[in-house]
Amino acid sequence: MTLRADVAALTHTGAVRPANEDALAVGDWLAGADLSRPKQLTLEAPAAVVVADGMGGHAGGQLASREAARYLARRVPGAGAPEAVATALRDANGHLYDLVEQGQGAPGMGTTACVLALRPDGVVLGNVGDSRIHRWRAGELTQLSVDDTPGPKLADGRTAARTTPVLTQSLGGQPEPVRVDAHAEADAPQAGDAYLLVTDGLTDLVGRDAIAARLREHPGEAAVTALLDDALKEGGRDNVTIALVQLR
Repeated sequence: MTLRADVAALTHTGAVRPANEDALAVGDWLAGADLSRPKQLTLEAPAAVVVADGMGGHAGGQLASREAARYLARRVPGAGAPEAVATALRDANGHLYDLVEQGQGAPGMGTTACVLALRPDGVVLGNVGDSRIHRWRAGELTQLSVDDTPGPKLADGRTAARTTPVLTQSLGGQPEPVRVDAHAEADAPQAGDAYLLVTDGLTDLVGRDAIAARLREHPGEAAVTALLDDALKEGGRDNVTIALVQLR
């Protein structure tokens, strides 16, 4: 059998920032502007979903996130194992430094990135930075990505114990090229599983229990819309990007 997924995806500037420095790619589709409602797409393996968050305060953050999302959406579908996804993330890091060397963007431009690769026999996920991937299974929300932030983690070893704008690593983001230690692992999905990819514009304002409650209350597009509304009601101080990938 071939793994397929229904995706509801949304990116929004929020209520405070002047521009959207997040980026979102679902298969061959790359979000070009804010969306007033979730985009609904169907994917068939091999394919990838990418969420990236350009580093606020760094010149070229919008270009960095968009280029990383574009690069990974093209590279990752051919990656069949976690190490191949980690390599794609490391190469995306190099790609951003190459762009700066070529006079595109700005020195120090950087972004986070998290990616979910759909394979015929399962999924592989990877990340650099603090954009997150969660698995939704049987009413429980579990973080699978690893937050690249300083300070303590929760008992799962992946989730930052406190919110911070500081990153310990990113794609790009330094005056000179720096190698990244990308996180990547395979996950064996079960019937009914979904994966949630988000930027910290959501998770800094809406807690895990509240996110889980929305997923219990609403399916697909309605859940994504409700989560954006929750972030805006909490002040919407950052860009918000959400992709809910329902396997079938």
